[in-house]
Amino acid sequence: MKPMLIAGIDPGANGAICVLSSTGLAPQVPLFDLKNKTPWEIDSWLFTYQPSFIWIEDVHSMYGMSAKSNFSFGRNIGMLHGMCEVFCSGCPPETVTPKVWQKFAGVTAKGKAIKKQVAKIANTLYPAANLYGKRGGLLDGRADALMIAHYALHHQICKTYDMECNVTSTYKFLSKEE
Repeated sequence: MKPMLIAGIDPGANGAICVLSSTGLAPQVPLFDLKNKTPWEIDSWLFTYQPSFIWIEDVHSMYGMSAKSNFSFGRNIGMLHGMCEVFCSGCPPETVTPKVWQKFAGVTAKGKAIKKQVAKIANTLYPAANLYGKRGGLLDGRADALMIAHYALHHQICKTYDMECNVTSTYKFLSKEE
C-alpha cells in the first residue's frame, strides 16, 4: 500500500509547508519556508513530494493590521488555496483553525508563549525536524506547519479507514506535566 503523504501549511508571513508520511517517522521531515518564495517555487516543492492531501491553517486578518497588510495577507492565502486546488486536481484543500490543531497538539500556553510551546511539542514528537535557523532562532512557521500536518495526518488516517477520531492530545502522553 502506498504511504499517505499529508502537507500542512502555515500561510502566515513567516509561514512554511511540511509533509508527513503515514508510514511513521522519517529520518528527515521535509520543511519549506514560504517567505520570499514565488508560486513556481512553492509548486515545484509540492510536486517533489506529491502529497495526497493538503491542509491549510484557517486564519483570518487580525485586529490592528493595516489595510495594506490585510490585503497582502488575504492575497497570499488566496494564492495558496488556488495553487493547492490546482495541484490536487480541483479538490480544495482542507482547513483547520489554530485552536483545533493546537488543542490536538496539547498546547496549553496563552499569548506569545504559544509559539515556544508548539516548537517544544514539535521537537518532542519529531526530533528530526529542523525548526531553528542558522543562528539558533525559532522558525515558528515551520513548527506550526509541522503540527498542522501532524493533526491532518491523524485526521486523514481516521477518515480514510473510517475510524472514530479521538481528539485527545497526542502530546499529553509524552509529557510529565499531565
